[in-house]
Amino acid sequence: MIRAIRSLRILRKHWKLTAIAVFSLSVAMALGVLALSISNTFLFLSLAAPNPDRLVMIHARAADKDVDQISYPDWQYIREHNQVFTDVAAAPNSIGLQFDKNEKREIRVVNRPVSENYFAVLGIRPFLGRLFAPGDDRSGAKIAVMTYTCWKRLGSDANIIGTVIAGNTIIGVTPREFTGSFYGVNGDLLLPLDNSLRPGDREKRDARGLFLLARLKPGVTKTQAQAEVAQLAGQLASAYPAEDKGRTAVVARASLLPPDGVQTAEWVAAIFMAVVLLVLLIACANVANLLLAVAVGRRQEATIKLALGASRGRIVREFLKESAIICGLSGAIGYSLAAALIARYSDVTITVPVYGAYSFSPNLHLDWTVAALTLGLMFLALLATGLAPALYASSPHLAQVLSGEIAVGGTRKNARRNALVIVQVAMCTLVLVGMGLCQRDLYNLRQVDPGFSARNLIAVPVIVSEEKVSEERGRELYREVHRKVSELPGVEAASLSSDIPLLGGSGEPVQSPDGKKTAVSHFVVDNDYFATLGIRVLSGRVFQNSDVPGGPEAIVINHKMAEMFWPGQEPLGKIVMVGEPARKTTVVGIVADGKYEDLDEAPHPFYYSAVSQHYAGYLNIIARTKGDPRRWSQPLAEAVRSTGAFVLTPFTFDSWMNLTMIGERITGALTAGLSALGLLLAIIGLFGAISYSVSERKKELGIRVALGASRAHLFRMVLRQTLVIGGAGVAIGILMGVGVTMLLQSQFYQVHAVEWTVLVPVAAGMLGISLLVAYLSARPWVSVNPMEAVRHA
Repeated sequence: MIRAIRSLRILRKHWKLTAIAVFSLSVAMALGVLALSISNTFLFLSLAAPNPDRLVMIHARAADKDVDQISYPDWQYIREHNQVFTDVAAAPNSIGLQFDKNEKREIRVVNRPVSENYFAVLGIRPFLGRLFAPGDDRSGAKIAVMTYTCWKRLGSDANIIGTVIAGNTIIGVTPREFTGSFYGVNGDLLLPLDNSLRPGDREKRDARGLFLLARLKPGVTKTQAQAEVAQLAGQLASAYPAEDKGRTAVVARASLLPPDGVQTAEWVAAIFMAVVLLVLLIACANVANLLLAVAVGRRQEATIKLALGASRGRIVREFLKESAIICGLSGAIGYSLAAALIARYSDVTITVPVYGAYSFSPNLHLDWTVAALTLGLMFLALLATGLAPALYASSPHLAQVLSGEIAVGGTRKNARRNALVIVQVAMCTLVLVGMGLCQRDLYNLRQVDPGFSARNLIAVPVIVSEEKVSEERGRELYREVHRKVSELPGVEAASLSSDIPLLGGSGEPVQSPDGKKTAVSHFVVDNDYFATLGIRVLSGRVFQNSDVPGGPEAIVINHKMAEMFWPGQEPLGKIVMVGEPARKTTVVGIVADGKYEDLDEAPHPFYYSAVSQHYAGYLNIIARTKGDPRRWSQPLAEAVRSTGAFVLTPFTFDSWMNLTMIGERITGALTAGLSALGLLLAIIGLFGAISYSVSERKKELGIRVALGASRAHLFRMVLRQTLVIGGAGVAIGILMGVGVTMLLQSQFYQVHAVEWTVLVPVAAGMLGISLLVAYLSARPWVSVNPMEAVRHA
């Protein structure tokens, strides 16, 4: 206890260094706790359900896909013929949008279909009302279970049961801890699966859109379940070779992520944790340098204790106690800060183009696993910050003490300090390289030609589908919407489309000339679509007024589809069998390839159908304006609303394209923030180390000035030393950056193994910052009067 009090007094004596050390480590520890919590929640935490270790996910594996979805009839076969599960539920990894305009409200809810036994397999109880029960799937009733986050967003109405929202009667509310089996995308309403299936999906084995959730029977292991499921998949492949040949089923641990998102999440978590650990290492090197400065002044005291018979281990423990106090205080502050951030953002509502307000409950956990790992980080920080100063101060060199070496500095001491500075610079350089790679990846994606001109484009989702609105009236409303929008001042062109580029599109089986069926996505668009979006027409024509309902169906295909289906031939006029049941369509035009789902996707076949031949209750009116499209948001919405159609929130194509790059933007923002923090910590460490190093040499500097050395010469001497140390750190950081780039190159878009556009600016910037910090820290000591320097040295 007395020794601890003495350690506190020593730290209070050097309170400035202590404050800097605690600040550096507290911020780094808070980031570490957040990173551990996020990784633990997404990758390792079990579902919020009784006996979660008995839950498993089932997905398919094909020759061309490690993770694929399962068809409805295959799910039914596995459910009915297995001997290892109490039951098997199903849910697609997709979400939909519904709206409610009762009492002129604009309530948008994101829905997710699940099978009627979904909640029973999870084994959870409702917060309000009831959950789905047997018979709900086939009843045809428009019912829904609301998530707790949506219930909170809509006002926490205790009498919500029986209320109709977006055409669905609410029968229950999930418990607060519910995250389901598709973390983050459960939406607002969970609907019966059968109500959301397209006609024929219950019978088509090639209509694959489900992931399965199952609960193991007592005593059954996952290995036994895997063998059983693989056997059932083999039976399906034998019975239905056209659809299931070469496919098998895989049993995986049930986590809070869909099976096709686990690998991506593992990479993101690994990168995030790596950057956070690098920042922590920078902070530790910073603190170690500061404690080394304190240890230098106390080395004489330690040497005298050694001469009087104290063991070196005892001296080391005394110095480690001071480091332990700093690390313990920093860990407590960092953990508390992380806990406060998690509590503040436990429920988040974000606004997404098209979908509007979306409730997202991160539900991050600070459980015993995170607490234990945090203690592990604190122990590592203790060793990293305290061991080097303790070993240095406790080394027995009585002759050096008596000769005054401690007062003027020594080679071994400077070597330790320089090594810590090199570590700081190298780690900071590596973090900045990571930031540069993320920004380069984002830049490359922004330079991709999406196949259309996004300049000054704005879209307004329009819904006319109601029981009282006939198809004829709906078509009339769409024509009126198109006319009113086109007549707005400043609108250069307007078009109607079922989907938005980079949102995907509905897929239909298309029969190729050799008889094979291929799933091809498509949009339903009007005559002005290609001109409005600036899509190049390569040959043939676009849709015309002659493409009428009941007439020969026309389609416009992209260049990739023309190459794939009719290589070396003229596709115009070809008959294509589309859909199921198949219908005849005629190719009337060919347009340039574009990006339909992701900016980094490879070219793939795509076709367009005419709005005039395919009525839909939901379309988007797209307008190209003369200036900033955001200025037309309100006029466009009012023009559409005046027709009697229901309007969702307008959004610009720029905002939509930004949303498609949300993963890259979040990663870039995180790495940029962490890089800025790492750079700040490195600057603090560099400033303290160089300032202390120069202050130790003030007698030497004074003598040099007295002998005629100019201040410029002294500055060059200090800067030269800094350039050597900083250059070594930058070189090491750049080499590690190249290695990391080669390892993660496949995760970036068109980024080279040696990305000079990133490495050169980072290296030059780090060297420049090192020299600037050296100049600012050396300036007070170089400018001191030489007589004063010699007298007080």
